[in-house]
Amino acid sequence: MSMKKTLMISALAAALGTSAAGAASAAAAPNATTVDLMINDQAIHVRSIQAGSQALYSLRDLGAAAGALFEVNVKAGVTAYFNNQAIELHAGSNAALVDGEPLDLLQAVQSVNGSYYVSLEDFVSAFGLDAFQDASGKISIDAIGKVHADNIRWLNADHLLAAQLTEEGRIDYIVDARTGAYKKLINAGDASELTVAPNGQAAAYTNNDGIVFVIDLTKKFLTPKAISSDNSIKPELVWSADSKSIFFLQGDKGSVIAKMNVADGKISKVLDDKVDYKAGLAVSADGTKFYYTVTKPGAVTADANKPVEEDDVNIDNTGTEPQIYYFDASAMKDGKAVKLTSLTDDKVFVGAAADGSKAYYVSVEENKPSSLVAVAADKTVTKVIGNKDVLQATIAGDKIYALTDAANGVEVVEVTLATGAVASLGSVEGNVSEVVAAAGTPTAFVIDDAVYVNWNGTLKKVTI
Repeated sequence: MSMKKTLMISALAAALGTSAAGAASAAAAPNATTVDLMINDQAIHVRSIQAGSQALYSLRDLGAAAGALFEVNVKAGVTAYFNNQAIELHAGSNAALVDGEPLDLLQAVQSVNGSYYVSLEDFVSAFGLDAFQDASGKISIDAIGKVHADNIRWLNADHLLAAQLTEEGRIDYIVDARTGAYKKLINAGDASELTVAPNGQAAAYTNNDGIVFVIDLTKKFLTPKAISSDNSIKPELVWSADSKSIFFLQGDKGSVIAKMNVADGKISKVLDDKVDYKAGLAVSADGTKFYYTVTKPGAVTADANKPVEEDDVNIDNTGTEPQIYYFDASAMKDGKAVKLTSLTDDKVFVGAAADGSKAYYVSVEENKPSSLVAVAADKTVTKVIGNKDVLQATIAGDKIYALTDAANGVEVVEVTLATGAVASLGSVEGNVSEVVAAAGTPTAFVIDDAVYVNWNGTLKKVTI
């Protein structure tokens, strides 16, 4: 158990133990009283006893609210079955067995009038649950089973799309952003990463043959539908702002920018300039302006005097750094894009403003703090965040949210695209690797590989 979780459990026990002690202290014997606790955002009545200075709670009341099933008289103990685990406890014992593995308890289990009582922190620990405390001091226990996500993004303001990688392929789930409850969307198999339409009503992907499929997320039965028979390779899909078209890079080297009409599958070319290795396609809201990166491959040379089987080659990566390009389909009738950057820094593409006026990227240089940079269509380059080490950034409608290195953890910075204003939203503790946001959604964070959603200043864990 992490130190942060241990402290949270201790705080939970202290806060609720005090009130329970007041209710039961008048009793000479450990007679049960009733207290109210929050489990899965529901207020429940739980029997409680006082064991010295420690409040203990009914295992059955807590477990039933969490959704556990019980089996009693197992070697004079009780076994709870929860989330595919068996938790065995015995009266008078300071240890539990979780799937046969011993777990030390802070307080001995008590049996009173045939009912088992445990400390709150031991219940949370043994059952593998999470405890939360909001700004008002209200504490609750989260016992909803959660899915592991290897990739996460917003579906709409209330739901996330979670991708889980398995030995057989990928499984996609829809996750309730408030509770963590989830349901399987599709077993993706050989499908590419799902791309969600801006209206949240559809998602698209390609299979290994390059066929584009769309899932209507408004239907009860989610059946993928092929919308075109075109089998060209499509390494990236980008929905139009009105959710009626899909832009994509085409070819095994991403040479072409094309557009597909979702209604009839009709494809039209937007840009075919014979420039390979395009990536990170971003499209303006009106569908006419395009930003992307181009990364040239290294030059490979080999000694012609050596046998081929020795595989003795040299790769010269000079000039292979990614560069930002811009194309305006409504104005550039010659079919030539403009190269906006030329510096040798590494560029992690973030996205573009909806009006197509600027693109944003994280500039990474050796032995220098990384910075968030804006580049305009006229090649004007501006450092948006230049005084902090930018770890990661994402564009969400008219905002950019960035993670920056800070002395007390990771600082979250908000950038307003229209004005360029930069504001600190505070710090997040733990091993924070990603901020996840979209237009009209809360912010979410990947912390120690789990996803936490920020609901009014309180982080709620929704995946494991």
